[in-house]
Order: sequence, then structure tokens, then C-alpha cells
Amino acid sequence: MHLESERLIIREAKINDAPFYFNLFNNPDWIQFIGDKNLKSIKETESYLKDTLLKNLQTNGLGFFTVILKDTNQPIGTSTALQREKLDFIDIGYAFLPEARNKGYAAEATKLIIKYVRTTFKQEKVYAFTMPKNKASQKLLEKLGFKYIGVEKIFENSEDFVFEYVF
Repeated sequence: MHLESERLIIREAKINDAPFYFNLFNNPDWIQFIGDKNLKSIKETESYLKDTLLKNLQTNGLGFFTVILKDTNQPIGTSTALQREKLDFIDIGYAFLPEARNKGYAAEATKLIIKYVRTTFKQEKVYAFTMPKNKASQKLLEKLGFKYIGVEKIFENSEDFVFEYVF
């Protein structure tokens, strides 16, 4: 998968993205709002990417995608499209390094991912989840046209706000 906008390239995560993902996964905001992956080295991150993230891409075109700034060719964030066992529809997500926030990149990347899911997987809607305390993410989802539909325990450790985007 390869998507492009005016400023961004979105492509599958690769093993050589491990230094970027190590920094992203260990960012305090990732840990607070998404969860601690307990990855203590780039080598551990390489294994995580190999074992977890790339399996999804190899099986069905879903998973973690690296968001790259076109003019510098630097990774700045991740976008996700995942099909979880207990959900009928794909859920999307995003996370960006602090220096890439508040510049419209998350909205730009998420629009591309929504279009990708709609055209590739013929979905009627997509979901997104945020921790109740993640006000910035909730604001972005609402700006993109997502509607809050309730609270659900999606992940083992927390209840999340659930948003849906209907095509």
C-alpha cells in the first residue's frame, strides 16, 4: 500500500523503521494515551515490528503504516487500519511525534486512510477509539466527521470512547 497527499506519503511499516517506532512508542503521550509497549531497545522494536505489525500487512492489507513528510523524507507518525476480532468494521488510528503535531498532518493522513479503507475493503463505516482523557484526539475525530457513539471496553486495560464514521 502506498498513499500520497500534497505533503505526505503513507506506506507499510518496515523493519528499518524501528528507530522511528522506538521513539514513537516510547513517547510519553503514546504511553499515556495508547499504552506502554515496554520496548527497551531498537532491537526489541525490530522484533515487535516483524512479529506483530507486518503480519497484518502480509495477511490482509491492514496494519500499521508509516507517515512520511514528503519534503524531508522523514517519518513523522503512524496511521493504522485494523480489523479486530470482536468488531464488525475496521478501526483507524494515528499517532505523531510531538514536533509533527498541530500542523494538520494527522487529519491529512487519516483522510487518506479512510479513503483507502472505503475503496479497498468496501466498508460502510470505520471506527476510532480514544481514551476519555485524550481530548485532542476526540477533537480531531469530530473535525473529520466522526460521531461519538459511546463507551466500550475494546482493549484489556481500559474503557474507550468509541467514534464512528459512516460513508
